[in-house]
Amino acid sequence: MSSWILQDFDIGDISCQIIEFSVDNHSYVMLFNRVDATRTQEMISEKAAELGIDYRENSYEVKFDLKENFESDQFFVRPEVSISVSGMRELGRVIKDLLEFHYRNSNAEAYVCVAESRKLKRFYDRLAKLYTVELNFEVRMDLGEEGLGYEITTPSYKS
Repeated sequence: MSSWILQDFDIGDISCQIIEFSVDNHSYVMLFNRVDATRTQEMISEKAAELGIDYRENSYEVKFDLKENFESDQFFVRPEVSISVSGMRELGRVIKDLLEFHYRNSNAEAYVCVAESRKLKRFYDRLAKLYTVELNFEVRMDLGEEGLGYEITTPSYKS
């Protein structure tokens, strides 16, 4: 495993954690922001109702994007040069490893994410099939009105 550093990072008045990594000559960032630290209780309730979940106290929203998109505030723009098939597999392994790394460092109960496109949803669905058992996480898929949401619960999840 790489020597990742989980850094605290502020975006406006939102505090989150960020990890930078590279795959197939593309630089990425993965963001973890604690749900209750970035939203009012009313906003949390609305989002939970929209996705059909119950937010837990130690839950995080998780997103990843190209570092250049993040730095230019043009989120989720595809790279000019596509990532290779082997790069996509490696990206999936790294995302899995980063979730495990963050979980070990935060003891998160749950992660929530929303795919930005149907293509990204297929990628997330594949990751869920490949790694859910290995991580000992549970994944609820197809959440929200468009079916693009996910809730990933960890062994720390309290029912």
